[in-house]
Amino acid sequence: MAYYPPVLYPINLQRSSRNNILAVKRNKDIFFQYSSKKQNLNPKKDYIHMETRPLGRTGLQVSTIGFGGARLDEHPEQATETVHRALDLGVNFIDTARYYGNSEKHLGEALRGRRSDYILATKAMIEDPDVTRESLETSFSLLEVDRVDLLYAHACDNEARYTYLMRDKGMLHTLEQIRSEGLTRFLGVSFNHFLPYEHGRTGIDRMKALIETNAFDVIQLPMSLIRIERVEDEILPLAAERDLGVVINFPTADGLLTRDIGVFQSILDPYISTPCQGALLALLLYPAVTSVLSGMSTSAIADENCAVGAILAGLSEAERDQLRHKIQDVGIGPCRSCGRCAPYTQGIPVPQIMTFHDTAQRFGIQAAHQRVEGHKVQVMACTDFEGANAVCPEGFDVLAEVKKVFDD
Repeated sequence: MAYYPPVLYPINLQRSSRNNILAVKRNKDIFFQYSSKKQNLNPKKDYIHMETRPLGRTGLQVSTIGFGGARLDEHPEQATETVHRALDLGVNFIDTARYYGNSEKHLGEALRGRRSDYILATKAMIEDPDVTRESLETSFSLLEVDRVDLLYAHACDNEARYTYLMRDKGMLHTLEQIRSEGLTRFLGVSFNHFLPYEHGRTGIDRMKALIETNAFDVIQLPMSLIRIERVEDEILPLAAERDLGVVINFPTADGLLTRDIGVFQSILDPYISTPCQGALLALLLYPAVTSVLSGMSTSAIADENCAVGAILAGLSEAERDQLRHKIQDVGIGPCRSCGRCAPYTQGIPVPQIMTFHDTAQRFGIQAAHQRVEGHKVQVMACTDFEGANAVCPEGFDVLAEVKKVFDD
């Protein structure tokens, strides 16, 4: 019977051997030959496995690369093959949501007969309790399951959703009832990036407040090499202190880092074969990060991204620390993406402009320019951000700083 190897690299890739990592990288064509064909191989003898980590206090052990189901509609005819490929390469953590197009339907079809092979997470929007239950029933039907392992309150991105989630008899109460009924084992909360500043709180403040309730077992949050939300400073340490699982979304900053990681390439190049692998690997150098979600829509993408779990397993603790410190030493721009200035900037998205400008200038990722150019006319025509300077924690002349981005 043909067999897909659940792991990627030859066993001579020892945990502390950089030379062997280099040898495998130089022979990456051999790796892709192995990873793209069915082989009669003995994984225990010939290959090392993808690294796994404990998902906080849940007792679950999950793959460091998780399957992000949001992209399955891109190549629906390949969905089943892609899911199977990821599972056979060591992924055991599947993430989806009711609002990811046909993702749950594709996963339900692909995962038939393999329920013991994976840990399943889905999400419900922060809505009325009846709508939440209807959403969950639909998810179960499409996924062809009668329960999930992890259920998230989806996208707690602003104060309105936070209030709806945490108010008396709000969505958290509904989620706790769902858990008591055995429909999910654990609860989580998720966030997107570029979170607004509202009612005196930043997105980071809302994350901290939810962690401190101890109501959630897992937090899913945005994190990438370009550090939009800067979760490394406060959220990762707090999550580790409270023993929460930390799952990362948007690791390539909406695809920006898929083909180019700029100055980080030279740091990670000895260990990776593609920029996307570098974007994923860099986040797993943080011990508090449990798993990084990778959107996979083809088997080739699964091959590329799942390799990161094995690359990670080949790094010693000292190598991980050294790489993480080198990445941090690159620095970051002064804008915190906190959003405090938003009420005063006439609809101009200052955090996005400043972040992507820094991404291009400091990190050398030139595609980031394309994400700010559309705002040039509006910025250069603006004459005043009255009130913005007073709330900027860095004390900027905010309009002057934004105009500098477009100075020719």
